[in-house]
Amino acid sequence: MTTKSHQPEFVAEIIGKTLDHLIDDRKRVAVDFELAENGCMEETHVSLKRRIAAMWGFQTSGIELLEASTTWFELGGMQFNVYGSVQFSVNGKGWSTDFKTIARDTAYDEKE
Repeated sequence: MTTKSHQPEFVAEIIGKTLDHLIDDRKRVAVDFELAENGCMEETHVSLKRRIAAMWGFQTSGIELLEASTTWFELGGMQFNVYGSVQFSVNGKGWSTDFKTIARDTAYDEKE
């Protein structure tokens, strides 16, 4: 049995590119979602930490999430919000990533 998507081709392309951005082909990492109060599905903080760890080599237990921005896609009539960039700290040192690059971000360093 085969099924055919009723979504326009460009929507499938957008979803594909979004998912490619989320999942690095070298390190496949599951992205977990939970139902948010607004009825959308949102990526969990555990999932976000797991993606940071897989992409950049940090231990999940040492990652402290500070700020983040999301992007979204629609699948099966449901909106899914995923983190597109995040500022976090590890051992008091601030970092910023968009999951393509990572940079030290001293604005998020712990003050001594």
